[in-house]
Amino acid sequence: MGEEALRALRSLGLTEYEARAYLALVAHGELGARELSRLSGVPYSKIYGVLEGLRRRGWISVRGGRPKRYCARSPAEAVRSERMRREEELKAVEAFLVGALQPIYERSKARERPDIWIIRGLDAILEKAKDMLASARSEVLLALPSAAKELLAVLIPSLRHLSFVGVRVAVLASEELRGELRALEKSVETRYRSGMFGGGLIVDGREAILVLSEPSTGELMAIWSDYMELAHIARTYFEHLWADGA
Repeated sequence: MGEEALRALRSLGLTEYEARAYLALVAHGELGARELSRLSGVPYSKIYGVLEGLRRRGWISVRGGRPKRYCARSPAEAVRSERMRREEELKAVEAFLVGALQPIYERSKARERPDIWIIRGLDAILEKAKDMLASARSEVLLALPSAAKELLAVLIPSLRHLSFVGVRVAVLASEELRGELRALEKSVETRYRSGMFGGGLIVDGREAILVLSEPSTGELMAIWSDYMELAHIARTYFEHLWADGA
């Protein structure tokens, strides 16, 4: 127990001599400096400096007199005092670092530059969607307009599997797809609404792909990004549409 207690006290920032002196006071109660030096193994030439360090940190109290007497504060009180002291130190360091470094960071090239890709063609969109679904861990939100009907055959098995392993899967689809999705309703959350012109997939709130069709050719295209702010906006919009679905 003694060695374990010493290691624990040192992990809180006490020196070897401070830890020994504190443990001796806990074990023996109020002591004078010479007696404490003998019981703790701290050299007498060092004992007053050690005691002063413990007093400043809030680990011991001192009773005046000749000679002075030293007493350990309760471990619960001492550890609480140490935690508060460290929190204050951390706040001061935080304030300094944020004040000094944040302006430099904002001006530097270290700022986040999110990836944004344009993906064209059904096959490329399907590959990216499958990659996203394979990485899903907690939530999949899928919006399907009627123009994305061709994606269903590939996506439905993955959606069923994810729901089976505990991932939340919510599918908001165009009314025209109700027949194709009827079998899926038993395993995932499904709602429908009319007037859906675009669609998308959002995975774990961290990446999103928005599926559109080229105005001139009608070919499917998509915008993918792992920028969390963009994914958050897409998720918020999905939830808005989801609330109006039936």
